[in-house]
Amino acid sequence: MTVNINTTLDRADLERPDVAPTARDLKRWVWRWRCSGTPLGVNGAVKRRWYVRWHKMWEYSRGLAYTGASRPARQGGGGAMQILDVGGAMTMPVFYLAGLGDRVVVLDINEPMTRQMNDIARARGLKIDGRTTNLVDEDVTAEQLGAPGGFDRVYCFCVIEHIPMPGQAVAARRMAGLLKPGGQMCITFDFGEHAPTEQPLYTMEHVHAIREAIGLPLIGGEFEDNGQRFPLNRKWPDKQYTFGSMFFRK
Repeated sequence: MTVNINTTLDRADLERPDVAPTARDLKRWVWRWRCSGTPLGVNGAVKRRWYVRWHKMWEYSRGLAYTGASRPARQGGGGAMQILDVGGAMTMPVFYLAGLGDRVVVLDINEPMTRQMNDIARARGLKIDGRTTNLVDEDVTAEQLGAPGGFDRVYCFCVIEHIPMPGQAVAARRMAGLLKPGGQMCITFDFGEHAPTEQPLYTMEHVHAIREAIGLPLIGGEFEDNGQRFPLNRKWPDKQYTFGSMFFRK
């Protein structure tokens, strides 16, 4: 049976045979990163971590597994890739992918976190190029970002809901435009009428609007809401909402 990957949060997904190897690899990676004494960012909070909470692991492991970018997903071969991450300074996917030999360009308007990430990358010899480019205001080309042919992968993990409207559609369209032909894009987002972030995707209509702005075909089925809701943010324990995910190919 074909599984729809364009869906909302489900803890059981972490045990799926196409996701579980990546989830295990990321958990081991977090432990090694912690043992090195290096901090890691989640939701804008940077500190030394032994683990990443299950819902963040859901978006990271699925995002990397279903785009063929994780270590287990590459066991069939494939060389280093050009990666674009939007809004993920200091996060696990950035350091993890650079550790696999990829060149990772990170666009994040948080200047202190971007600088800290670049410093860590230099100290560790990782090919990470962090910039404070704002895709809402700046229409940059892949060539200007050091990827003349376009990026193999573009990731935006739970960032778009922090962009005020109507900038979300602008950023989404520009992200998609930086992909190379055949490249893949994964975007995740806070979803649900009670989501507490600045501009979450409240409704299916909002999801469809972002999909149209991206303008690329989905891979893995139409977006579906499984109806599950969770208290995902410790700052708002009474707010029940979820994450959504969409995968595209150019």
